[in-house]
Amino acid sequence: MAEDKNHSRRRFLGGLVAAGAASAVAVAAQGQGMGMGMMGPSKNKVVYQLNQSDPAYILDILHSAAVVLGHFNNDVDIVIDCFGPGIWLLVKAEKNHQHYSKFIQEQVSSLHMYGVVFDACEQTMKTIKIGNEDLISEATPVFSGAVELITLQQKGYAYIAW
Repeated sequence: MAEDKNHSRRRFLGGLVAAGAASAVAVAAQGQGMGMGMMGPSKNKVVYQLNQSDPAYILDILHSAAVVLGHFNNDVDIVIDCFGPGIWLLVKAEKNHQHYSKFIQEQVSSLHMYGVVFDACEQTMKTIKIGNEDLISEATPVFSGAVELITLQQKGYAYIAW
């Protein structure tokens, strides 16, 4: 079990190293907004469904996002759509019963710095009685995770479910 966890961490870190190679591109693209790569609108768009609270599952999705960033040299719009039990990834520690590792929290921050958007489903938030003030700064509240998946696919985002 510990070996699997370490392997996942090494794989993820390898992905971040690849994404880190594009750091100059990320800095140059920062502030251009979603849909705008270095050469104009990004033609590469992906939305991940994150609907579980299991740390290994979350690490796999974060690793995949890092690999996609590296592969497309940061010319990609990535949304990680968190709903259901997946919402806990975006809840501040003091309200979060999952207590994710510092490693996972750092990966979220790092990916967010590269422009990855982390959607937080307001419908799930209502169900578990948390407000916007309970979310980490990287979270972007959206009306519904399911509705957001549909809307983004209609805008040309590739849909990846784990």
